[in-house]
Amino acid sequence: MLQEGIFNSQNTTRYILPSIYFCRKIPGLMQNALLSNSFPADWEGRVLIIKPSSLGDIVHALPVLSALRRTWPKAHLAWMVRTELAGLFACVQGVDDLVLFDRRTMGRWYTAEANRQIIAFLRQLRTGRYTLVLDLQGLLRSGLFGWLSGCRIRVGLHEAREGARLFYTHIAPPPKSVHLLEIYGEMLHMLGAALEPVDYGLHIPRQAQEQARTLLQQEGIFQEQYAVLAVGSARREKCWPAERFARIAAFLHQEANLPVVLIGSGKEQPDCRRVRNLAGVPAAVLAGKTSLEQLAAVLKQAAIAVGNDTGPMHLAAALQRPTVIIFGPTNPARLALPGEHSALAAVNPWGRGNAVDNPEPIYRIEQVSLEAVLEPIQRLLKKNRP
Repeated sequence: MLQEGIFNSQNTTRYILPSIYFCRKIPGLMQNALLSNSFPADWEGRVLIIKPSSLGDIVHALPVLSALRRTWPKAHLAWMVRTELAGLFACVQGVDDLVLFDRRTMGRWYTAEANRQIIAFLRQLRTGRYTLVLDLQGLLRSGLFGWLSGCRIRVGLHEAREGARLFYTHIAPPPKSVHLLEIYGEMLHMLGAALEPVDYGLHIPRQAQEQARTLLQQEGIFQEQYAVLAVGSARREKCWPAERFARIAAFLHQEANLPVVLIGSGKEQPDCRRVRNLAGVPAAVLAGKTSLEQLAAVLKQAAIAVGNDTGPMHLAAALQRPTVIIFGPTNPARLALPGEHSALAAVNPWGRGNAVDNPEPIYRIEQVSLEAVLEPIQRLLKKNRP
């Protein structure tokens, strides 16, 4: 199987799914049954949360970790995460262990190094001896990982796709709304845990704060507070026009008297430089220069953060910074973080139904006007600045 590629969807469908189907016919696999009686408050079991990516999706799932820690203080809580995103957990309280999923290496299943990684990864899954697996990713691969762990209780989301349900022993009930917190709340209710109060469990290490301060000073930012702009995205359809971001940067620098910091990945450096050039004002470009811990530290001190619907922006909102997130085709009702400190700019944000994405032209991000972004910026700055 390793030689054919264990993470190949065709192989999974051909060899593994049929056997899982028959396993699910065994009496005793009580789907949708409440599990709360199985886990008392002093439970010391071992839990694996499967949510390997992306940055924004992981941020949205962090309240699940906090809720489980409140419910079972003695339990061992592990999180499966992609290797390149593991640094975030240096800022997360309540996690005991990480299971690293090196997708880039293991995706090259035809190489000897990938096969070694796959064997080590599967060994770590099995030796974890988990008593409960929660699949928050809801895809075929994540469902398969839970099954390969050997855990006898595997809980998945109602909205799981790609046949992932075949790997679960229990499935959460359908949520009352499209919001991710509502979806996760249904799963927690099955376990006898409560999502409220929503807590992202984020705490920035002092070393990351000092490193972030040094990076900012190297870029000419010496003020305690500044404005952060996230102008890029891995999906071009989620990118608000650079010309409008430039207008925002000029306003923040000239009218709000805030230094401007442009963040993002290394691939987004050209977008950042273009916005800076169009704005005609000084701006520090930190895109590609920060670790995830340092990025969190930069965001934590921001007077305001403005940007596209991306992981760094959701991280800023989770850190309770004044945040304006610009939405295009992605559904704001699914992702908007609660709290008076955050705002969104979108067309018809609460009337798009349950769709995750909507390709209709009316929802293109270019339809979000400059005024629709400036208004919440001005409101949040007035409210949060002395």
